Amino acid sequence: MKKYRGLLVFVVFFVNTVVVLSQNEPNEKMLNEFVRTVFYRNTNAKFIADNFIYFGSINNSKYTIDDRIKILDKHLKKIKKEKGPLLDPANFSIVTYNEFKGSKINFSNMSDYIFVLVSKNNPVMYFNLRNGKIFAFDYIIKGDEGLFITY
Repeated sequence: MKKYRGLLVFVVFFVNTVVVLSQNEPNEKMLNEFVRTVFYRNTNAKFIADNFIYFGSINNSKYTIDDRIKILDKHLKKIKKEKGPLLDPANFSIVTYNEFKGSKINFSNMSDYIFVLVSKNNPVMYFNLRNGKIFAFDYIIKGDEGLFITY
């Protein structure tokens, strides 16, 4: 009986692990493609916005989607300049925030949809996802917490 109980516990643990890992796989693939597109391909902000960015609704009708894409373009240029030298094109990975065990930014609004771009065992960027797309990838530090900047 103990033997079966141990086997049952193992099977339940294994199935739960596989389910969690498989749920993150599409997000990790999309983020890998985003990194390759931003850092290693000559692609415009409109293409990136259409394929990778989730634009949440805003109450301020002053900003059109074109205005938001212009802001996104500035942030893309900034991260490419600042983060590009930290990124090893042959050795980077995307992991969930909770999986990364090294030193990292503490975000005030934690979610299961925060991922970390890791290169050379160091965090390079953080991503906050919503509906299978990137809600935010840039942040500011306020006190000892990171706050994501959305577009």
